[in-house]
Amino acid sequence: MKVLIHQGFHKTGTTTLQKTLEKNQDTLRDQVNILLPNDLQGVSLAARRYAIVPKERTLQNFGLRMRQALLPFDGAGDKPLLISNEELSGLIPGRKGVWTYAQTHVLSRVLLNEVLRLTGGTDRIIFLFTTRTAEEWIKSTYWQNLRSHRIREDLEQYGQQLQRGADLEAVVARVTDAVSPQAEVQAINVSAHGARDMPLLKALSTVNVRSDHLRWIEDRNVQPEGSAEYFLKLNRSDMSDADVSAAKRAYLSGLKR
Repeated sequence: MKVLIHQGFHKTGTTTLQKTLEKNQDTLRDQVNILLPNDLQGVSLAARRYAIVPKERTLQNFGLRMRQALLPFDGAGDKPLLISNEELSGLIPGRKGVWTYAQTHVLSRVLLNEVLRLTGGTDRIIFLFTTRTAEEWIKSTYWQNLRSHRIREDLEQYGQQLQRGADLEAVVARVTDAVSPQAEVQAINVSAHGARDMPLLKALSTVNVRSDHLRWIEDRNVQPEGSAEYFLKLNRSDMSDADVSAAKRAYLSGLKR
C-alpha cells in the first residue's frame, strides 16, 4: 500500500485541496482511500496540544489516536492511502504562544512509525508539504488569526513574531532528516505555481490516481479586500468579544451573499 501524507502547512491552499477531495470522493473511491481533517479530529487535537506543550505523554496520545484512525485500512490491499490534514503539523503559528513549527518533525516521525506499523514497512511512504514565500504566508496567517481571535497588532507588528516560523523550507528539511530513509519528502511552493490545482494533481499522481474527471471548486479562505483593516478595527474597539465575533460573522456572511 502506497501512503501519502500531506502534513502541512496551514495557509498554503490546504482547505481548497481537501474540499476538492471531499467533493470527488465518490469518483475517487475505487482508486484511493482518503483521510481528511474531519476523519482525524482526535489526532489533530493531540497534535495541537503537543505543539503548545511538548510532553511525551501527549506525543504518545497522538500516536495512539493515529493508530486508531489507520485501523480501518489494515488489510486494505494495494489501494493507496492519501492523508491530508495540516493540523498534523501542529498548531497554526500565532496562537497560544506558538510562533513556529518547532515540533512538526517530531510529529512526522510518529506518523511514520504508525504508517510503518500499518504497512509492515514494505511500501512507499511519501510526506508532501505545500509551502509559500515568507511574505505571503505571514500575510495569510495573520488574516486567519485576526478573524478568529482578538488580535490588536497590525500586520507589521504581528508579522515580526510570525517571521520566526515563516521559513517553511527549513521545517521540511528537519522532517526529511527525521523520516529518511524510510520515507520520502516532497514539497511544492504554491507561490511559484500559477495553477491552484497543482498540489492536488501532484498528490494524486504520486499515488498513481487519475485526476482527469475531477470537479474543481473555488479557492477557499481567500482574504477579501479591506477585511483585515476592518477586523483590526473591530478587535481594537470597546465592543464585547461576543459582539466582535458577531460583527465578523455578519461581515463574512454579507460577502458570501
